[in-house]
Amino acid sequence: MNIRTICLAILAHGEASGYDLKKHWEDGPFFHLGGASFGSIYPALARLEQEGLVASREETQPGKPPRRVYSLTAAGSKAFIEDMSAAPEPDVFRSHFGIIALCAPFLSRETVARAIDERLAQQRAEVSTLEPLVESERHSTSGWLVDWGVTQFKNEIAFIEKNRSRLEALAGTAKPGEHLPVCALHDTDTQTAAE
Repeated sequence: MNIRTICLAILAHGEASGYDLKKHWEDGPFFHLGGASFGSIYPALARLEQEGLVASREETQPGKPPRRVYSLTAAGSKAFIEDMSAAPEPDVFRSHFGIIALCAPFLSRETVARAIDERLAQQRAEVSTLEPLVESERHSTSGWLVDWGVTQFKNEIAFIEKNRSRLEALAGTAKPGEHLPVCALHDTDTQTAAE
């Protein structure tokens, strides 16, 4: 999902300052969903305002510098609905742990075991943090999303626990520079021909 749509989605929940957008981005429900850097939000807001999709106003605060508050215009609401009505794009999955797993043959068994332990600890921490919110937010879209995330974390934990020995057995079986087969998840020739 592009930064334009993410900004529109955040503003669909109500007007927000740049700082508010940053908090939604870093600490709110959009944290696990966005694919762009926070630094791209302000340029995107400027473009959205030029296109007439958002409006901004300056808001004074006692004892603080004024802040700029953004809101959707009628055209912005329409653009947001159009963007959300399109078929969802495939999720982009990026994982440092996934790279370690892919390169396990070049790494020591201890390194792979440590990476597995750290990944399990990270995912368990996510579950511990999010699971209490599932019940308290059950009747909101945020609650649905948290429940979905907790389910994915638990599934990953179960998969890694069941299959860790498989990955550990592959550790240390090759040296960097040796050609190892890597499955082609996407056939780029077929993709190019279809485009």
